[in-house]
Amino acid sequence: MLGTKLIMVLGHGGCGAVKAAMKAEEVPGQISGLYPYIRPALDQAGGNLETAVRANARFQAGILKNDSPLIARLVRQHRLRVAAAYYNLTDGRVTLLD
Repeated sequence: MLGTKLIMVLGHGGCGAVKAAMKAEEVPGQISGLYPYIRPALDQAGGNLETAVRANARFQAGILKNDSPLIARLVRQHRLRVAAAYYNLTDGRVTLLD
């Protein structure tokens, strides 16, 4: 409706939410409520935090592309792209993961 051409799901180095989900411990605020949504990425990561962050960005981008009827339609029509990327906090680089 607004003409958006790209939705970028951006995971970042040392992500606290992913790190907390890996430990599966209660934390203050709303982060613990995100654990079930992060779990599929953790299952693919083999215990590596940065791999889990990247996997989570890909997984969440996939959910957007496939589970939202509006977004899925726009993607099929090549009017919108949903991309996963990784932001390296150390050097400021963003790497596309698709």
